[in-house]
Amino acid sequence: MIQKLGIRLEVLRPQENEADKHKTKELIDSFYDVALDAFSKWLPREAIESRTADASCVIALYKDNRVVAYAVNDLLTLAGHEVNYYASGFIRRELQGNGLYSYLNMLRQQLLPADHVMTRTQNPIVYREFKKLCDKLRYTLDPKNGTVSNLAIELAREFTPEVESNMVVRGVYWNRSLMDDTPEPKSELEREVWKNINLNNGDAVILVGSKT
Repeated sequence: MIQKLGIRLEVLRPQENEADKHKTKELIDSFYDVALDAFSKWLPREAIESRTADASCVIALYKDNRVVAYAVNDLLTLAGHEVNYYASGFIRRELQGNGLYSYLNMLRQQLLPADHVMTRTQNPIVYREFKKLCDKLRYTLDPKNGTVSNLAIELAREFTPEVESNMVVRGVYWNRSLMDDTPEPKSELEREVWKNINLNNGDAVILVGSKT
């Protein structure tokens, strides 16, 4: 699909390749610009740099030689399990809503296959897209329907000890919402999760998908 959009893709492995690490560092400013555009709100540059320069996998997408999207993943070992952590994924607003996010999510798992996937978010769209990914992979997603599996809680707390039993972590995003126009939850599943989140307090939810 990226060819139809006139997009070129580059995969970098900064954690294991020095040349890729150097290239990733060169791209930090461009990645930061994409993140600012996607959020439409200021955030610290170090928030982008800290989770990117030493990542397991970085995907950069270019259109007319300009970075228009990127994704960052880390392969972690949590509680003895390999977990593909979706650290960041941003698309310029001009290219949002055309299926690119779903495409990237699947590609990220193909590049770093693992029996568990995880991310942290304030955005119901991320939950929606993560559910799509888990459905395609035939993974079970937590939280859902007001319940959380013991394994999901174990993995989440290995990553963030402060996570609550509903998978919410308080104040993790500088005690504020990352976006001024955070989308509203649409489905009952999303509303059940987001009723526990105070965006203006910087709260977020950890999502875990596990192979069944």
